[in-house]
Amino acid sequence: MFRTEHQKGEKLSFARKELDILHEQKRNGLPLIKKLWRTDTIITDDDYYDAIDLYKTLKASEEYKLRIDPNCSITLFSNNKDFLLELGNKLRTSSVSFWQPNENHIEFLKNTTKTIIVDTKPALPVKIWFNSNRVNKDFASWIHANSDKCKIGDVALESLEEFGYLNGLYMFVRDEKVLNLVTLLAGQSIRNVEKLVYKDDIDKYMYGTK
Repeated sequence: MFRTEHQKGEKLSFARKELDILHEQKRNGLPLIKKLWRTDTIITDDDYYDAIDLYKTLKASEEYKLRIDPNCSITLFSNNKDFLLELGNKLRTSSVSFWQPNENHIEFLKNTTKTIIVDTKPALPVKIWFNSNRVNKDFASWIHANSDKCKIGDVALESLEEFGYLNGLYMFVRDEKVLNLVTLLAGQSIRNVEKLVYKDDIDKYMYGTK
């Protein structure tokens, strides 16, 4: 309910609409049920109240960016540490973790964009995120034929082959040359491109070598 692409009206309008539906179920003593894909999902009381607290907090703030992964986990990014900790401490779920950059990496991150620091040297250092635009299913054939140049998860590949959609999903590719090929094949469906940088290679990037 918090996915950015669903909020068509004012800020978090879709989330408010979905919460209103759950509230009506709660008021009438009914089980809390939300339709997810083709199934009905039971919503626990803790998740319901967490969603309300999350809605109120995000509605009142502009200090964050939000990402929802394919498993529906929410990731919030913010430069305001207190904002994140206060929200995390408020939530009832135990599945909350807080991450912050290594102090030695902050200067590098401040001077780069769309970069992820990783602990192991990546074989496929370019990460491509997809949007809601439909992808030509022939792209799946290209992926199968070029498995040495790219990697995509089973869920993403199944969604591509069956429906032609990769919204909110991602893949990894070997280099800029392969990225250019993917852009030619599915450019209208690419939301964002990020570079994975091995932590021990940061100095090379800082001083202009790669």
